[in-house]
Amino acid sequence: MRSVAVYGKGGIGKSTLASNMARALGKAGLKVLIVGCDPKCDSTMNITGKRIPPLLELMREDRNPPPDTFLFRANNVWCVEIGGPEPGVGCAGRGIIVGVNYLLKKLDLRDFDFVVFDVPADIVCGGLAAVVKEGYAEGVILVTSDDFMSVYAANNLCRGLSALRAKAFGLLYNMPAGGAEQVQEFSRRVGLPILGIVPYSEEIVRANKMRKTVVEAYPDSRISKVLESVSSSILGVEGGRIPRWLSIEELEEIFHEDPSGDHLRD
Repeated sequence: MRSVAVYGKGGIGKSTLASNMARALGKAGLKVLIVGCDPKCDSTMNITGKRIPPLLELMREDRNPPPDTFLFRANNVWCVEIGGPEPGVGCAGRGIIVGVNYLLKKLDLRDFDFVVFDVPADIVCGGLAAVVKEGYAEGVILVTSDDFMSVYAANNLCRGLSALRAKAFGLLYNMPAGGAEQVQEFSRRVGLPILGIVPYSEEIVRANKMRKTVVEAYPDSRISKVLESVSSSILGVEGGRIPRWLSIEELEEIFHEDPSGDHLRD
């Protein structure tokens, strides 16, 4: 059984990649569980085609909801959304701890071939870090693009993982826009391999609007084949490592930024 947690900057495409990864591996015959840990509850929408009842919402009405109320199957993929607190009330990280702990009482993760946790970006929150801190996932996949803020967020996540002594499997380079050298240099400096490169695709955009994974909506497309290949690579990756992290000066150096701001004075 392989279990991974997907982290990255908000809006970078974590949920889209996580859902396509789950669908691709399910299509290959594996028994897959995807656990959405984002209060938006959008991790599984492209697999089920709808919003499924979040576990924490059910637990507010019934402290012991049965699995058939929160666990939904689509082909070889089983889907759970943890959910979150009411807006302005409570802590999303704490909600993840409560929800996942309850989930583990009801499900044995060893019954699945592959488990993916789709987690909100900010590992600075201890609750959001619990997925790896408590060992729910073997390691982390960091999703980044090649803009400064995406890599900045990935670096923050590396710092959090380093502090927790938690392992990462590597980077997923999503929507490259011409900054491959920077991502490759970041990969080298933090000691994490690039596990795959996922180009921008109109098929992904259209599939998202249809509430489908691109693997299902456009199975013969080039992007579908890329995602299937990336998913297989992640399934086969060995071990994992505690990443290094960079100072802001080192990060700006990769992007040829001037910390003094002089590059803005032309």
